[in-house]
Amino acid sequence: MPIKIDELPCSAKLVFKILEIRGKATFQELKTEARIPDRTLREALRILREAQLLDIEPCLSDARSKVYTLSGVCMSLKRG
Repeated sequence: MPIKIDELPCSAKLVFKILEIRGKATFQELKTEARIPDRTLREALRILREAQLLDIEPCLSDARSKVYTLSGVCMSLKRG
C-alpha cells in the first residue's frame, strides 16, 4: 500500500515540499531552507527514504555530501 503524503510527520512533509520545488538539494541546503535541527532533518530523510519517496546520489562536487531528490516513483505519481 503506497504511503500518503498527508500521513507523514510535518518535518518529512516540509522536506518533501522543498525537494518538490527545488528538484534536488544537499543536506546543508535542506537544513538552511527547512530551518530544522540536524537530528529532525535526518529523521525526515529516513522516513522519506523508507517510504521510497527519496533518491540519494553522491554529490559530484563534494564527495562527502549527498544529493537528495524525490524518487522517480514519486514523480510519476504526481503526474498521474
